[in-house]
Amino acid sequence: MSIKSQISNLTRHSFIYTISTFIQRAQGLIMLPLYTSPRFITDQSAYGDYTLIYTFMAFMNLFYLYGMDSAFLRFSYAKEYRRQDVYKTAFLTVGLSAFILSLIIFFASSSVSYVVFGPGDYEFFVKAAALILLFDTFSNLPYLILRVEEKSITFSTIRIIRFITELLLNLFFLGWLNLGVKGILYANIIAAVFNILILLPYQFSYFKGRFEKNILKQLLLFGLPLIPNSLAFMVVEVSDKYMMRLLLDKDTLGIYSANYKFGSILLFLVVAFRTAWQPFFLKVAESEDAKKIYSKVLTYFSLLSILVIILVSYFIQDIVNIPLPGSLQLLGKDYLSGVIIIPIILTAYFFYGLYVNFTVGIYIRKKTKLMIIFTGLAALVNVGSNIYLMPAFGIMGAAFATLLSYVIMATTIFIANQKVYPIIYEYGRLAFLLILLILSLSVLYYLEPGFLTRIVIVLALPLLLILSGFIKQDEIKALRSIIKR
Repeated sequence: MSIKSQISNLTRHSFIYTISTFIQRAQGLIMLPLYTSPRFITDQSAYGDYTLIYTFMAFMNLFYLYGMDSAFLRFSYAKEYRRQDVYKTAFLTVGLSAFILSLIIFFASSSVSYVVFGPGDYEFFVKAAALILLFDTFSNLPYLILRVEEKSITFSTIRIIRFITELLLNLFFLGWLNLGVKGILYANIIAAVFNILILLPYQFSYFKGRFEKNILKQLLLFGLPLIPNSLAFMVVEVSDKYMMRLLLDKDTLGIYSANYKFGSILLFLVVAFRTAWQPFFLKVAESEDAKKIYSKVLTYFSLLSILVIILVSYFIQDIVNIPLPGSLQLLGKDYLSGVIIIPIILTAYFFYGLYVNFTVGIYIRKKTKLMIIFTGLAALVNVGSNIYLMPAFGIMGAAFATLLSYVIMATTIFIANQKVYPIIYEYGRLAFLLILLILSLSVLYYLEPGFLTRIVIVLALPLLLILSGFIKQDEIKALRSIIKR
C-alpha cells in the first residue's frame, strides 16, 4: 500500500474517531450552560466539587486498567498468541481486580472523601465514583476489540449512543429533578451499565478464548511498567485541579475547570488521533515507507492542530457569550473571567499531541520503560511550577504550568525517540507552523484585535499557507480525494 493510501486510511479512521470522541467528550461543553448556571449547580464551589470527583475518577482509572489496555493492543498483533486468548486473559484479570478495588473504595468512602474534598459530607460522591469506575472498566476492553478490528464506525456509533443516553439522563436528573452534582453521577452510572449491555455481542467470540498464564505474564510485563508513566501523566493532567483546592479555593477551581473544558477542545482531536494512531503505526511498522509515513503524519497533525488553536482562540470570547433559551449562555457569567486561559490550554494539548506522535519508536522498539522519564520529569515540573505560579498568578499560573509540562514531555520523548528509532521529520514546515502559532497568539493577547480584524486574519491563513508554498499541489489533490471518499 502506498504512503498516500496509508495516510488516507489513518485519516479516515481518525476522522470517524474524532466525531465520536468529540460528541462523547462534548457532553461537558454541551451541559456547561446548566452546569454553570446557579439555578442548577448553585455556585462555583459546587462546580468545583463536580471537578474534584471526576478528577478522582480520572486518576483512579489507571489503577483499574494498570496498562492492560495498552498490553492488549500490543499483543493482539503478536503472531504467537491467539487474539481471543489474549482478550479472555486480559478481561478476566482486569474484571476481578476492578471489582476488588471498587469494594475497597466503597467501604472506605469516608476516608477517601476527606482526602479528595476535605471536610464535608461527600461519601455519596465517592461511592458513586466506585460504581462508575467499575462499570467503565468492563467497557474499556470491548472498545479495544473494535479498535483492533478497525471497526471505527461501530466504535463511534456505540460511543454516540452512550453520549445521547447520558445527555438525556443529565437533562432529567439535573434539569428536571434539579439534583445538582448527584444528578450528574446518577446519569453516569445508568449510562455506564447501558454501555456494557450494548458492547456484549461484540465480545461473544472472544469469550471462547482461554485464560493463559503465559499470556497473563506477558501482558503484565508489558503493562505494569506503564503504571509509573501513567501515574506521572495523571499528575500532569489533574494535579492542578487538586492543588488549586489546597492553594486557592473551590470557587477559583470552578472557574478554572469550566474554562479548561473549552481548552480541551483540541484534546478531542488528540484523543481521536491517538485511538487510530497506535494500531496504525504498529500495523505499518514493517512497511518500507513506515518512517516517511510517520513524518508526514506529524506535519499534517500539526497543521490541523494549529489551525484549530488559532480559530478557537480568536473567537472563544464571542462563542461563550452566545445567549441561549431560558436566560442561559454557553458559559455562565460568573465564570467568564477564566476565558483568558483557553488559548494556553489549547496549546498545551498540541504539545501533548506531539508527544503521542513521538511514542512510535518507543512502542516499536519495546522501550516503554523509558516513558516514565518523560512523564516523570513533566510531573515534577508541573507540581513545582504550580506551587510557584499558582499563588502568584492564579489560574493563568496553573495554565502556564500545564503548558510547560507538556512541552517538557514532548521534547524529552522526541530526543529519546530519535535515538532508538530515528525519523527525518519535516523540520522546516514544523518550524513555520510554530512561528505562525506564536505570532497569531501574540497578536491576540497584546493587540486585542476587533471582531472584523480577527475574521480577516483567520481567513487569510489558508491563503498564506498556499502562497508560502507550505501546502503543495499534490497534497491539495490528495485532500480532495480523501474528502470525496
